[in-house]
Amino acid sequence: MRLHIFILIAAALFVSVVQSSQESHPLTPAERRGRAIFLRGEIPGKKPLMAMVGDLEVPASTINCAGCHGRRGEGKTEGGVAAENLTWSNLTKSYGHTHPSGRKHGAFNESSFTTAVVRGVDPAGNELNVAMPRYRLSIEDMNDLIAYIKRLEFDRDPGLTSESIDVGVPLPATTALAGLGQDIRQAMSAYFDELNAHGGIYNRKIKIHFTEGGTDTATSLRNLNSQNQIFAFIGGVSAGADKEIAALAREEEIPFIGPATLLTQVEHPPNRYVFYLLPGVTEQAAALVNFADQQLGAKKQRAAVLFPTTELSTAAAEAAMARAKEAGWTDLVKMSYSTFDANKLAQQLKTEGTATVFIFGGADVESFLRAANALEWTPNVLSLGALTSRELAASVPASFSKKVFLAFPTVPADVTADGVAEYRALAEKYKLPAQHAAAQLAALAAAKTFVEGLKRAGADLSREQLVTALEGLYEYDTGLTPKLIFGPNRHVGAAGAYIITINSETKEFVSTSGWVAAN
Repeated sequence: MRLHIFILIAAALFVSVVQSSQESHPLTPAERRGRAIFLRGEIPGKKPLMAMVGDLEVPASTINCAGCHGRRGEGKTEGGVAAENLTWSNLTKSYGHTHPSGRKHGAFNESSFTTAVVRGVDPAGNELNVAMPRYRLSIEDMNDLIAYIKRLEFDRDPGLTSESIDVGVPLPATTALAGLGQDIRQAMSAYFDELNAHGGIYNRKIKIHFTEGGTDTATSLRNLNSQNQIFAFIGGVSAGADKEIAALAREEEIPFIGPATLLTQVEHPPNRYVFYLLPGVTEQAAALVNFADQQLGAKKQRAAVLFPTTELSTAAAEAAMARAKEAGWTDLVKMSYSTFDANKLAQQLKTEGTATVFIFGGADVESFLRAANALEWTPNVLSLGALTSRELAASVPASFSKKVFLAFPTVPADVTADGVAEYRALAEKYKLPAQHAAAQLAALAAAKTFVEGLKRAGADLSREQLVTALEGLYEYDTGLTPKLIFGPNRHVGAAGAYIITINSETKEFVSTSGWVAAN
């Protein structure tokens, strides 16, 4: 009897050790590719995977494995159709399978599983249920899928337990921005302390980790992830490390919600793990073009895009040109420069009959306005608020009153009464500093969006569930930003800009037409 009990305990410990080992190491590249097939019906970097349902060919993304068999392959019944348990330990049971329909067959192996997926035949040669799609997978892709199926029942996302969710927040790496980072840290800590005090999300507490100074942001994020097993990154300051952050999110399949940046890394198709709340320079530049078209009738006139050869300005100019081409502009010229000669450019553009000028060169706007004013020439001038001088409103010549237009990603009116009340309550209770309130509000907006995604994802949480939930947000109101709209092909929540003009008499910014979409 004692020997029997000992054997049972030893077996249980062995299973526990195997499961622990499976859970502790990250997925291999093959397993990751297999997971994409299993969860989403996608083959990364290849043309869309197709499946046959009877005589009908459909995209596998609409009938992926997880949709019927469950995200962990546990099997489920829906609409009277039973989808079997797909875990490898179940598929390979030595005594085989007897299904409710009476169909019997032996254990699966890699070869017979491939036959079932591709041809719809079980190990005994029986046809599978007609509801089971037949997938057009290559040998390489099938091997990837099998690699993940073998890992499936042990696959758990890092940083996630039944009691907690570990999240990371990037803070500025430079000492010059240490004060900004400290204020963001305090605001985020206050928000999640308050959330945890009220039970967290589905009884899970949020454990927050911050990057530390002394190295660049991208390296700090990688170090934080490897040291703490982060489930998701939220908010913070990411400017200057945008490409590296997008690459990290894609490589490690880590959701990143609300990185604060002027240069959104928008790809086609989008990087499904990065969600930007506010528009970058590219979305704002596209909104400027739409405004000029819709409100100024500029598409029918000669226009020019001026920009220095810096990363941000070039990105804005390229986005403006691309949007103008889509909208059918025909008389638009692109002019880059390394040294800005305002007088020469103003004279040239006036002579050519230019009626609209986009300038993405920061302080160059002021010198251009002075040069144009001296020539008694007043074209519409459009730029980005983030790239212009704070003194621009005070220096605009009277002749250009309400002829200078600037794009802004957000305006004070975006902060609703409820948003103000929530922030003030946190600020008073947790003694938040007010020096960097705008940065705190942006970080809190990211935190609120993350929490909303968690709520919609449900208690059976995973990174995949979170991404899907976030992609379902439509006109979500954080109370601190413009309303956010995400989707599978849209990962910039507020894709557009507010267009503001300048009253040169009062030296004030004046709203024009409100929010303008980027597309």
